[in-house]
Amino acid sequence: MYSRILSEKFIGSVDRSNLIGVYEKWPIHAKHARKIKPSLPPDRMIKNVLFVGIGGSATSGDILQSCFRGIASVPLEVLRDYHIPNYVGKNTLVLAASCSGNTEETITAAYEAKIKGAIVTTISSGGILEEFSKKYGIPHTRTTTLQVPRASLLYMLIPSINILHKIGIIPSPQRDLNDLIDSLEKSYRKITIRSPYRKNEAKAIAKKILHHLPSIYSDIQLSPVAYRFKTSLNENSKARALQISFPELCHNEVLSWKKDDVIKAIPIFLRERNERPEVRERFEAFASILRKTGKSPLEVKADGNTPLGMIVSMIYMLDYTSLYLAVLRGVDPTPTQHIDEIKMTLKKKLNYLENIMGPDR
Repeated sequence: MYSRILSEKFIGSVDRSNLIGVYEKWPIHAKHARKIKPSLPPDRMIKNVLFVGIGGSATSGDILQSCFRGIASVPLEVLRDYHIPNYVGKNTLVLAASCSGNTEETITAAYEAKIKGAIVTTISSGGILEEFSKKYGIPHTRTTTLQVPRASLLYMLIPSINILHKIGIIPSPQRDLNDLIDSLEKSYRKITIRSPYRKNEAKAIAKKILHHLPSIYSDIQLSPVAYRFKTSLNENSKARALQISFPELCHNEVLSWKKDDVIKAIPIFLRERNERPEVRERFEAFASILRKTGKSPLEVKADGNTPLGMIVSMIYMLDYTSLYLAVLRGVDPTPTQHIDEIKMTLKKKLNYLENIMGPDR
């Protein structure tokens, strides 16, 4: 039954906007994104980096932080809010990213950073953020939006990596980017819509989590993947999900699992190929507790030879999973009605962009 439902023909009848067609071309989009020439901020001493974004755009900041914080020359923080921290000053690089270019939280934070004299640079596919950048003399990198911002991750991530490299914050990312593309191409062959159900890990995971509450667990390194999977299940599958990382979950979340729970939750372990000992032992200890409650964790192993390749290819596979789950649930993955309603409400009741750009906004 599932092989029929997750066939190319049936998927097209549910995914009416053909969002999955965008994901089919992710390896190609990665190569295109790599060729984008970034606009660089002025040469000034940088003591810290603040990546500003919301939703899928903020995922790029999470990935940067996870992959490069160990080798970056300065601290890197991610902000998902309207207002910047008090420490932001003339030696802070604020990298504001909005795929659509119309995210009011990101534009407001970028404006505050400019007023405080920070070093500001922006990334978008156009929109108000590009207009804002021209108005205030801010370097802006023009990128591409695919069908929806969440599917455009590579066009936010790869230019951001290149900006940080060219201003000396991180070393050459060429090996990482090569691995990212290689890992996407390998993953594509296994999870593409044309790969049959019996050989397709993404389709198999979608079937296993159907009618369950996914509880997604990872170590800190893979926390961007875990959080992205949660949000992809929310946006694409219109399904609820939980997410928390080690070691924190061993101090709270572990107590929520018990026998005969009325909530049909399914534990999902996202695991690296070469785990640190403390991570491996925590996974095993947690799995032992779960088995005592009658649960067996669903394990997903990361591919890739670098942290960047590992994280992006895992996101790729789990985004596919969310699309296949949407089909199994009979919902079109593209529309985001509730998000759109909230945006319209805020537009009517707040005037952040009007204050920054003028009454036409």
